[in-house]
Parts: sequence; C-alpha cells; structure tokens
Amino acid sequence: MTILIKNAKIVTQNDDRKIVHGDILIKDNRIEEVGGDIREKADETIDAKGKVAIPGLVNSHTHIAMGLLRGYGEDLSLHEWLEQKIWPAEAKLTKNDIRWGSLLGMLECIRSGVTAFNEMYIHHVEETVHAAQEAGIRVSIPRAMFDLMPGRETKKELADASAFIRLLKEKKDHLAYPIVSCHAPYTCSEELLIKAKELANREKLKFHIHLSETRKEMFDILNSKGKYPFEYMDSIGLLDGNSIFAHAGWVTKREIALAGKKKANIAHCTTSNLKLATGGICPIYEFDKAGANVTIGTDGAASNNTLDMFEEMKIATLLQKHQYWKAEIVPVNLVFDFATRNGAK
Repeated sequence: MTILIKNAKIVTQNDDRKIVHGDILIKDNRIEEVGGDIREKADETIDAKGKVAIPGLVNSHTHIAMGLLRGYGEDLSLHEWLEQKIWPAEAKLTKNDIRWGSLLGMLECIRSGVTAFNEMYIHHVEETVHAAQEAGIRVSIPRAMFDLMPGRETKKELADASAFIRLLKEKKDHLAYPIVSCHAPYTCSEELLIKAKELANREKLKFHIHLSETRKEMFDILNSKGKYPFEYMDSIGLLDGNSIFAHAGWVTKREIALAGKKKANIAHCTTSNLKLATGGICPIYEFDKAGANVTIGTDGAASNNTLDMFEEMKIATLLQKHQYWKAEIVPVNLVFDFATRNGAK
C-alpha cells in the first residue's frame, strides 16, 4: 500500500528543523521519501495544499483506558483521588471495559496528532495491545507492578510482568513494544524496584515509574531513605538513560543536576499536576539545560480531562514562563522537540 501526500508544508524536525514545501511518499506504513515533487504513482494520493504535515507526536506518559473515568473524582488531591475514587473503580473494570476505554483513548490521541504513546497500566493490558492493533497506533506498554497493596506479592508481580514481555516478544507486533514499569516508590517495595530494573536491563527494555509527584512523596522518601527521590533512585540503580520518570514536580537543584548527568528521561504532565493540586511544577527548563531528556505526557484523561497534546504543549510552555518570570524560555520550537524528537527516544 502506497500513499502520496502532495503539496504540503512539511515540518521535518530534522537536525536543521527545516520546513519545506513538497510531497511525502509512504510505503507499507513507512515514510520512504520527502521531496519537492515526487512523481511515483501511489495507491492513494492526498492533496495537502494549504495544510501542514508534522511528525507524529509522542505522548510519553498516559493511562489510555482511564478516559472511562473522565470527570469522576473531581476536585480531589492525588491520594484522595486515587484511594477514594480511582483504585476502587479500576478494580471493577472488565476486559471489555479496558478494550473500549483503550480504543476511545487512542481515537482521542490520533485526533490530536499522536502516533505513539508510552503506557502504564495494570489491569487487562493485553486488551490495550489488541486495541492498538485495531487503531493502528504505536504503544510502549508494560504490565505495571506494585506490591505494597493488599493481595499483591513481589514474586507474582515480577512473574506476571515477565510473562507479558514474553507474550509481546513472541507476537513480534510492530505496533506494541514491551517495557517494564513499577507504579511508584510508595506502592512498590525496594526489592521490587531493584528486581524490576534488573528485568528491564536483562531484557534491554525501558523502565517507567511515577516519581516526585507530591511534596508528601518527596519527604516520605527523604525520611525513610535519607535521600531525595532521584538520589534514592540512583542509589538502587534505577537512574539512567533507559528510565522514564513521570511528573518530577518536587525536586532539588542537586537532583536536577544528577538526572541530567545520568541522561534520565523526564515525562512532564503539566495539566494533571495542576488538576490534582500537587503543588510542584516540574522544572523542565532546568532539566533540559542539565542534560536530561525532557518529554511531554498528558497522564490519563481521568486526571487531565483530555489527551490533547497540543493543549499539553501550550500549558507546559506557558507555565514555565510564568514560574521563572522569563518570556523567552521553553519557546514553542523547544516544546515541540519535547513532544516529537525527545519523546521518540
């Protein structure tokens, strides 16, 4: 199947960030050529005159099926929201719920230009894989783990995550890629965190976790471990360029420098943090300057009310300007890098 897009204004996002007028040739779901006047015959030709073609956006942190819970549990802080509303509701979701919730979320992603997303979920994740195949969107997906909750055991969590990795590798699905994920330090034992990262390293996969989302979390880790969260992650071998840390709203200057030195990936979820009143604003301006790989995520629609990445980019750049009193920082071209090139890494 070949598709030829004609007469577009093309935002390349190459190293020179060139914007060119021309055509795009797609063969078997891969971009084969970008040029001024491609004359090859295609199965389908699209006239894009007056339109802009951009690279697919990458949503670096979400819980795709949680759109089912959009508007449920409004005006609550994070832990009230989780414990009183979200976790009890999620425990009742069926496989069919997750399938349709995933498809709904994927449709919303695609409508705002997202072609790939980094998922974190625990319930019926195989249904999200099936939905991605149906929707034609790429997903990096774990069977996420936590063992500090009733009925959860460390060995079982690791076994289930490993089985899911094997399943995806055997399927060789070109749209769904396995990763390893622990929910958060406050829901996972140190043993699970270490062994999960060892699993990721052994399988050569990315590792994904929520970190430093609230002031309470930051001080709980400091009081129990004697280290700030990113320092704690580093001390147990989790802080490196293959790990993705979602939120990172409560961090010290020392942690920012450490994350930059280790080339850690930061998934910034501005709107979710604002809605849940976490208080801290992820300093993506400083993380980027320090050398960390800054990316943009929406979080789940239940804590954002949308999966619109353009809205997320807008709020991300505006909030940094407001926070630092500097209109020139995190300009639109940089936040677009965060949502495309950086997310793709």
